[in-house]
Amino acid sequence: MSLEFCRRHAPELLIAFFGLIFLVVISGAVGGEAGAFLTSALNVALFVVLAMLVYLANNRHPAFRWAAVLWLLVLIGALAAATAGFGAVAILPAEFDPEMTGPALAAEVALLLLGVLAAALASLIGFSRRFRIWLAGYLPFDPDSLLHTVALVVILAMTLIPPVPLLVTGIPPYLSPQFLDFLLESGDLLADTVTLNAYTLFWTLIGSFFIAGACVRRTPRETLERLGLVRPTGKQIVLAVATAFALVAAFHFIDPVLAALVGWLGLPVTDMEAVNRLFAGTLTLPGIVVASVAAGFGEEVSIRGLLQPRFGILLPVLLFASLHAFQYSWDGLVSVFLAGIIFAYIRRYSNTTTSAITHTVYDLVLFSLLMAGMSF
Repeated sequence: MSLEFCRRHAPELLIAFFGLIFLVVISGAVGGEAGAFLTSALNVALFVVLAMLVYLANNRHPAFRWAAVLWLLVLIGALAAATAGFGAVAILPAEFDPEMTGPALAAEVALLLLGVLAAALASLIGFSRRFRIWLAGYLPFDPDSLLHTVALVVILAMTLIPPVPLLVTGIPPYLSPQFLDFLLESGDLLADTVTLNAYTLFWTLIGSFFIAGACVRRTPRETLERLGLVRPTGKQIVLAVATAFALVAAFHFIDPVLAALVGWLGLPVTDMEAVNRLFAGTLTLPGIVVASVAAGFGEEVSIRGLLQPRFGILLPVLLFASLHAFQYSWDGLVSVFLAGIIFAYIRRYSNTTTSAITHTVYDLVLFSLLMAGMSF
């Protein structure tokens, strides 16, 4: 198989590659560390396959356009189903008894499902050309590009759907007693946190690389430049580290104010004791290092590097905050949003590598304080 053949048929080969991983995982043919490594690829696989179908629609045959739209709807449906499932965990008692189901519980579950459905349908406004043209007046993306249209719908779906359980139940799904009890009873899950974070980082970087067009319409070097992954200068590294420590100091005062304001508004405040339990498996020296690098580089490359050049600062930052809605209440989400704004401007005026270093050091300091038993 020649190199030229691989370049020409990269979309088909990538679809086949990630499709094979999917089949291997669901068949259970590979277990142990190899199985965990392949399973970590599944979330990324959905997006890579979507991007490859779009590239095929542009370069091969228009029929792939319908395949891309269908796959996009499948992806949104999977996100909605997963969100509804985690939201239900926060609602239903640990030992569910059908005879104990009352009207209030049934109404809350129904509201959760309706909310998720409404959010999923609302994301489809990205298919409206009128909406895209209006948005393109403020953002540097092409309203007539299928790739940008699909990306916009994905951004809207992943921004609108995840906060629904918090909005309905008042409890982030990951901080619900039912979820935490299950997590803490599953010792293997806590023990595997370090390797799972490492695997997730690997696949996130690989996925972002291919979605940005590597080996499809860009060379690897061009893809790195498109993602903003360049060698930072010494001055940029110093700035990144100094900014991270300044953010930690600033949010030491900002977070209590946000919590007081959110509480005053009658909204739920993040339960820090539950957060400590959630991150229990991470609070070792290897754990906090890997988790910080995974979050810092994984989130910055996929959000600031991949999305921000086409969709500006606000939409990717809203997405960034929304992705934390399973683990933080409203005060935490506002805090994440504010931090995201800082990372976004670092990306704009320097590069993704610098914003990733800032994010990594910021998380590393926070996790270190958490491990030391200090609040943040």
